[in-house]
Amino acid sequence: MKNSRHLGIEFCRILAMLMICNLHVLGMGGILEKVSTQKNLYYIFANSLEAFSYSAVNIYILISGYVGLNSKFSYKKMFSFWLQIIFYTISITLIFAFFSKLSVNTSDWFSAFTPISHGQYWYMSCYFALMLVAPFLNQAILTIKQELLLPIVIGGFVYFSIIPTIFKQDSLGLWGGYSVLWMILLYMVGAIINRLEFANRFKVWQVAGIIILLTSLTFLLHSLGYDQWRSYISPTVVLQGISIFLLCLNLKNLPFTLKKIVLLISPLTLGVYLFHVHPLIFRRILPNIYSLIDGQKFVIFVINILLMSLLIFIVGAFIEYLRKKLFIFISGKL
Repeated sequence: MKNSRHLGIEFCRILAMLMICNLHVLGMGGILEKVSTQKNLYYIFANSLEAFSYSAVNIYILISGYVGLNSKFSYKKMFSFWLQIIFYTISITLIFAFFSKLSVNTSDWFSAFTPISHGQYWYMSCYFALMLVAPFLNQAILTIKQELLLPIVIGGFVYFSIIPTIFKQDSLGLWGGYSVLWMILLYMVGAIINRLEFANRFKVWQVAGIIILLTSLTFLLHSLGYDQWRSYISPTVVLQGISIFLLCLNLKNLPFTLKKIVLLISPLTLGVYLFHVHPLIFRRILPNIYSLIDGQKFVIFVINILLMSLLIFIVGAFIEYLRKKLFIFISGKL
């Protein structure tokens, strides 16, 4: 393990991926839809967990900006990402073709072989575009005077988050955060946090309190019918994601065993995403989740949702671990 790896960032990667698993269990798993009319403890728990987890994708982009500020563009790294994606798209499609009762059509195969251009994973398609402009963003942020950086962030937050959310308009092409433009904005925020050393300006308990407050506001506003407040560009979601990221940056040390576990698992998190967000798994398997927990008592309901998310994470991490070993073996033979 390299000593240069920031423990807080590595922990943040794991936390954010668990949050993404929560989102997909709740959303694609059909749980939010089923509890939407109940307004009871089931509704409160599911939607509170959704509100807490919604900033996960934003956090990943913040990490990219923070880490990427002082990094050099690498074609080798981009090619490695592409190979990793191709491995999942083709192998999972192949497994479904052999073992699924539902047929795999020509469109599925075409998407498997062209995952970036075909948008097989929206995040990775946008991420590749982001990486192409990242060197220019880094140069700009390193060049601009420090005293101008915070006003730029505040102005961008008002223009790209507060105004579109309040007025429910997306005239800027943000697509609710599912866009390269939104990634660029958050990448810049992450990079600016790095340059300004923003993480050291707050106490942990203050940031934790802000996270609880913002999560509660997201839950409350959405429950009152203001659905736009539960989106990637929502001010409460954006600020909550930044707060979680800052909190993780303050994590400097852990017990030795736990530290080793974090550093081992963190590089596997992208594989967790590529595994369970593959369209065939996303569309055909995840929607069956609610049938497994329907009619259960509240405590069991809560435990099972959390266990489902954890199971997806563990299975995805294990598959990614095996993939990495396979790629190392193959590269050693070439």
